[in-house]
Amino acid sequence: MGDLTRNFNRSEFACRGSDCCGGAAPVHPRLVTGLQHIRDMLDMPLVITSGFRCITHNRAVGGQPHSYHTLAMAADVEVPPGESPHDLFLAATRTPAFEHGGIIVYPFDGFVHLDIAPREYRAGRVNDNHVPLDSLFELPAFRIPIPFPTGDPDS
Repeated sequence: MGDLTRNFNRSEFACRGSDCCGGAAPVHPRLVTGLQHIRDMLDMPLVITSGFRCITHNRAVGGQPHSYHTLAMAADVEVPPGESPHDLFLAATRTPAFEHGGIIVYPFDGFVHLDIAPREYRAGRVNDNHVPLDSLFELPAFRIPIPFPTGDPDS
């Protein structure tokens, strides 16, 4: 049971920087509601690899100066085992919280950036470059499911 939604806890969104804010964990309610919607749609857990980032941590990881992570309005979500980056992208586009926000697919890194910005933005990120979304459709890494971890996927 989560303390923000049925499945998400505030700790999952905490800043993971060192020597910065001490793990602050603000999260916008619409962001976490949208993530819960995707989790319910896919019927599998979602791992938040980066939620809130204080300005110090954001700078340390090379984040955009005005990143929505620093406003608690963005999360990077690991592509679940057995799903492809395309699957997670499609689920996000079918989620009201993200239909007008940002969705950036990192097909070779196995995660998708989702934000609730007040502008629609769809792109991919390949070799540290933003690429148009339609060019991702050509990449096998966009459609190939992430393998399940070694062992029983139901355990």
